[in-house]
Amino acid sequence: MTQSELFKTAEPIETLEILLADIALALPVDGPFTYRVPADLEKVIQTGMRVRVPFKNHEAEGYVVRVWREVPRPRLKTVTACLDEKPVLSLKMLELTRWVALRYASSWGEAIENALPKWVKSGSRARKALAKDELKEKDAPVETEGFAKLKLTAEQAESLSKFREMMGSENPKPILLYGVTGSGKSEVYIRAIHEVLSRGRTAICMVPEIALTEQIRRFFISHFGDKLEVLHSRLGDTERFLAWTRIREGQRRVVLGPRSAVFAPLENLGLIILDEEHEGSYKQDTSPRYHVREVAQKRAEMENAVFVMGSATPSLEVMSRAESGQVLLSELKQRVDGRALPLVQLIDLKEERHIQKKSVILSRKLASEIELNLQRREGTLLLLNRRGFSTHIQCPACGFSEVCALCQVSLTYHQEEGILLCHYCNFRKEMGEKCSDCGTGLMNLVGYGTEKVESEVARRWPQARILRLDADTVRKKGSHEEILKTFRDQKADILIGTQMIAKGFDFPHVTLVGVVLADVGLMLPDFRSSERTFQLLTQVAGRAGRGLKIGRVIVQTYSPEHASIRYAQKHDFGSFYRFEMPARADYRYPPFVRLVNIMIRGKDERKAHQHAREIREFLHEKLSLQEKQLNRSQSPDVEIIGPAPLPFFKLRGHYRWHVMLKISHAAPIDPALFREILRLKKPAAVFSAVDIDPVSIL
Repeated sequence: MTQSELFKTAEPIETLEILLADIALALPVDGPFTYRVPADLEKVIQTGMRVRVPFKNHEAEGYVVRVWREVPRPRLKTVTACLDEKPVLSLKMLELTRWVALRYASSWGEAIENALPKWVKSGSRARKALAKDELKEKDAPVETEGFAKLKLTAEQAESLSKFREMMGSENPKPILLYGVTGSGKSEVYIRAIHEVLSRGRTAICMVPEIALTEQIRRFFISHFGDKLEVLHSRLGDTERFLAWTRIREGQRRVVLGPRSAVFAPLENLGLIILDEEHEGSYKQDTSPRYHVREVAQKRAEMENAVFVMGSATPSLEVMSRAESGQVLLSELKQRVDGRALPLVQLIDLKEERHIQKKSVILSRKLASEIELNLQRREGTLLLLNRRGFSTHIQCPACGFSEVCALCQVSLTYHQEEGILLCHYCNFRKEMGEKCSDCGTGLMNLVGYGTEKVESEVARRWPQARILRLDADTVRKKGSHEEILKTFRDQKADILIGTQMIAKGFDFPHVTLVGVVLADVGLMLPDFRSSERTFQLLTQVAGRAGRGLKIGRVIVQTYSPEHASIRYAQKHDFGSFYRFEMPARADYRYPPFVRLVNIMIRGKDERKAHQHAREIREFLHEKLSLQEKQLNRSQSPDVEIIGPAPLPFFKLRGHYRWHVMLKISHAAPIDPALFREILRLKKPAAVFSAVDIDPVSIL
């Protein structure tokens, strides 16, 4: 069925007798399924509505994706009810979700469900909430903070000129806004959105973390006032439904939020901005496993909108597209007002450990710089991308280590709660006084996380006002914003955190950034580990010196010669890119090929492995058949790897295997192949998933 046929409602003629509807079910099943529309719903049902239908032995919710008339068919089931008064999906959104389903091997209904907020199920509750919201909107003043209109630098003006050029194009190219930290990318975004609004169109701006949403909201609302809507997953169901409704009704013209904002129901879309485009959080880890960068580009193409990606450390995939001309490159090489990039000093922890004769959390140099900042009353950020107090608990007598029985990974000691915790499945147990295996001796605490860094800093500087930002301190709603506001208002001296503190924050009073251990990411068995380490170090270094004073960055590492660390010290993305690309080419990794990772898990290790082997054989047969059907010169270049155990082999009680495909960009692989894999008969309690273009293979 072609897309034009898919969204077409056939003209009635005399021989047509009944109304039919194709329904995409919000389940991991093929479809859509055809149902008969009863007479009492014929004047109600429309494409884009939610309905309730019988499916197998129960009722299920689904979405109407096509309505037409046809002569009666035998054994058709009947639509039970329409759940909406008007469509909740436009034809363009149906088309986009159909593309997502095909591209990422999910059902159409799953893709639609993902694009919509959770519903206020009761119609009366929804109407009351909307009525109350309308009254609140009338009485609420518009927040403004009166940000001054800044004079653009020559580089910013050139970037805006390129945007205007694309706005006037019939087929605008995506734009990569590659700018060093502090170069004023946000100001370019603001001007571009104003330009779009002046042309009667709308805009979406996406950020990688919910924590960043509040900071940028304050900046955006001063420019766009009540034209702005914020969408993110920490809104309650009703809040999210009301925000979505305001957007759909045209009351809001600018949408700000993380990944899900790409599906905001704006009409006449003119601009999509993807800030910090390199971030892994833009990839969804449940079905449909879409990457928002690809979905945003597709939506921009469908709506003839401009797609802008911004980053100081672009992903290798996007930079390679810019080099090939698929993406228009716009560069901001200088910080605004000519401010200098911070000075970065590397501390070799091997030498420091030799001198101090013990394991080191804070080197002498980092400690002296923290002391200096406390005296000057200037802000300090300390990064360690690992939470908890101690990362490994071991008996000195028998060597036994405390590991999670469900995941086979070390339990982390959290001192504040006095527990051992698994960071993958949340299994927890109390910290015993003796070894739980041999019953003798006190357990050794090995390694350290953010909680221990906080403890060490508090011990050394009891007068210091310290905050910590990690997954353990932000469980309560609003705690993200509370911690960041306290630090922004300079009511704390030191902010300690994981990668949460590295992305996009603008604290003018921060003059010192300390990276407690730069090697954490390099230890992971993933082909992107070097790239992620470079990005994290460069981004966190960029938090220093954004005010009037020059920033200083101290990076502690056991690997000072590693390319990721060496080039991050110089803020040199170009050299890192040229260093990393040949290795990607040699080992056939993106951007030179596409990856498809097929993951198989089960509580029975043998059954999971057996199904992984069956998947490999299925792929081999299918690809061999395709090769025979093509000329040798057209043969698809596909490499099948595995089955092999995933790096975290046992997780949440399941043994995990994977089969990975490396596919050349020219290979004519039909995405339907991956949906066939999911339909293969499996042993009991064995599950499979397909990850197209994974950002991680852990």
